[in-house]
Amino acid sequence: MEQEKKYSFHQNLAYCVRSTRKGCPKLLFFCLLVILVNCLVPVVTAFLPKVVIEQITDGKPLRQLLLVTACLTGALALLGGLQKYMNQLIYWNKFTMNTFFLRLITRKGLTTDYRNQENEHFRKLQSESFGSCNGNFSYYAQTYDAVVLFFSNLLGFLAFAGILFTLHPLLILFLCLTTLVSFFLNRRINKWIEGTVGEKSGYEQRLRYVTEASDDLRAAKDIRLYRMVDWLNGIYDKNLKGLLGWYRSYTAKLFGVSAADSALGFLREAVTYAFLLYLALEGKISVAEFVLYFNVVAGFSAWLGSLLGQITDLQRLNQAMNRFRSYLEYPETYRREGGKPVGSLDSPERIELKDVSFRYDAEGEDVIHHFSLALEPGEHLAVVGLNGAGKTTLVKLLCGLTEPTEGTVTYNGTDIREYNREEYYRLFGAVFQDYSLLPVTIEEIVAEEEELNVDHERVETCLKQAGLWEKVSSLPEGVKSKYNRAFWDDGINLSGGETQKLLLARALYRNAPVIVLDEPTAALDPVSENRLYETYDEVMQGKTTIFISHRLASTRFCHRIVLIDHGQIAEEGTHEELLAKKGSYYELFETQAKYYRENPEGEVDHDEA
Repeated sequence: MEQEKKYSFHQNLAYCVRSTRKGCPKLLFFCLLVILVNCLVPVVTAFLPKVVIEQITDGKPLRQLLLVTACLTGALALLGGLQKYMNQLIYWNKFTMNTFFLRLITRKGLTTDYRNQENEHFRKLQSESFGSCNGNFSYYAQTYDAVVLFFSNLLGFLAFAGILFTLHPLLILFLCLTTLVSFFLNRRINKWIEGTVGEKSGYEQRLRYVTEASDDLRAAKDIRLYRMVDWLNGIYDKNLKGLLGWYRSYTAKLFGVSAADSALGFLREAVTYAFLLYLALEGKISVAEFVLYFNVVAGFSAWLGSLLGQITDLQRLNQAMNRFRSYLEYPETYRREGGKPVGSLDSPERIELKDVSFRYDAEGEDVIHHFSLALEPGEHLAVVGLNGAGKTTLVKLLCGLTEPTEGTVTYNGTDIREYNREEYYRLFGAVFQDYSLLPVTIEEIVAEEEELNVDHERVETCLKQAGLWEKVSSLPEGVKSKYNRAFWDDGINLSGGETQKLLLARALYRNAPVIVLDEPTAALDPVSENRLYETYDEVMQGKTTIFISHRLASTRFCHRIVLIDHGQIAEEGTHEELLAKKGSYYELFETQAKYYRENPEGEVDHDEA
């Protein structure tokens, strides 16, 4: 498994600064300004009563007293207003940075090597990265807030520590010790939460599942027919009891920590205020200084407590940033820049797999094992076998979506790793078993282009060749009909068979020299399947075509058939040759065929096979 990146807080802070300079430079200025203002507001607030009292006790004129008071309160009001304004600007500009990070995450997902998308660790990092961009509650938004608060607290702590140092250095030590004890008490409960959050999440996940099942129309029939109500209620009650137990433990621990924290706070304030009273009564500090130190003592503990809390938050956020950067910096091995050109796309070239083996996990078994196969230009090849035989993996290897663990795949005699991967992809038009259709118009789906770039005549031709034109032309908006009713109020949905035809039209529009059809008729009835294969036979002339299927109706249109079993070629030949061998292909063909041609006596007519 690829190791996650480990960056220090300083490295991740520098990364955030660099990213912000690219995505929203003014956010840096706003953050720096609000840090300064956050520090100045409490300092001015602490000094305001001291200055006013000194004006009074020194017998200054009323006019001067009012002027000084007005200046200080005006400065405080101005700083407070600026603070609120800057925080609003930061709030809205964090959305810009959130969009910037989302764009990075999305681009990585769209362009990464396909095999990364099949990697469980990569998918987990991807999911966490998307989840961490949840609006202004995202890790990145929290990081900005935490960094601003950290430096605000640090400056405020240093400013107040400097003031208290003039009073007595031991007072700073006492305040720091009591605040640290409170911090570590709170850290203990946070560690308990971290250690049991998986248990809590498990309860919540199971409760959420039962709640969603009660509102799921697809599950409603099974719940009622199989009398699952009591069972689900039992699961709900059991997990609700567990969750409530977790909260009881949390509340008890929180109460104990809060009580100890309150006792420490009382001790801290009692000792420091008694010390200040002693100094004031002894005449060692003035009334004005007493008021200043009184405010500074309270503020100092708050600064230090918040500073320690921000350190904990920054450690947590630093781990999240490490996972985010691990995702963005996940290794890419496919050649995307430079490389050899694939040559003309007008006609296919020879494709060959040379002693290819492939496994998904380094410790796992081979899905494809020492597999060798050559496809001549324009050849129609059927790859058949039972589910799990390795057919779809073979398609991915041929298309360059993944790379062999051992051996090589060549096109026109050149290892495909030498080609620019994006150019190599242009060689293939594919209908995959697991497909994806964007919620756009029918013509945009076929062309895989925006409407301005669509060749409308070609779209119509391809839809006719795929046997879907009659359906599409009958729609009120024709090829401009929007696909996916869940996405568009006036959208349309297609049946499974119609969707297969739409996918075929998309592959035909691409006009690639190599066509790959992975279980293209899985959703069709036998009659529609036969018609579609006849269409394939007509439109695929001159192209190298690979039919992947566990149903054998496709084989009679192919020049050659390869039967795969456990990732290896078990049998190879034409349809007639393989039937004559009376081997695995024959048995598979007979098993499928008998359901269509059993005679009234229940005997199978082999002559019709």
